[in-house]
Amino acid sequence: MADLRMPDLNKVFLAGRLTADPELRYISTGSAVCTLRLAVSRIYKSRDGERKEDTLFINVDTWEKTAEFCANNLRKGRPIIVEGVLKSDSWEDKATGQKRSRIDVRALRVQQLDWDDRSGPRPAPAPEATPEPKPSEEPIPEDDIPF
Repeated sequence: MADLRMPDLNKVFLAGRLTADPELRYISTGSAVCTLRLAVSRIYKSRDGERKEDTLFINVDTWEKTAEFCANNLRKGRPIIVEGVLKSDSWEDKATGQKRSRIDVRALRVQQLDWDDRSGPRPAPAPEATPEPKPSEEPIPEDDIPF
């Protein structure tokens, strides 16, 4: 019998403004990680015609060259577009002992936007994130290539 399940897909595109300057840090392996705090708004009219706005605040993590680019080139208020994947984090709250969780975005690409000034040159995109290698994707030493 054929498997009728839909294939899994974890991909997100977000456009919004930074609510704070990027936060760059280096983890114990020496890898650069930069956290971006992004506000994404949806404007709509309610049934009675009133203008409404819903805003989501989302943490976005960038890695390596993309992280360093973001830390050096982006500032609070800057509009950006992010392509990434959702990631989940859970922990136990030390104060209450309750389980806590949140969903963040791991950026694969970050692009500056020019929502306010369309007359200037186009900003350069951040370098693309390189995916973390999986054990089966480790490079083969050239000596082992059979040709």
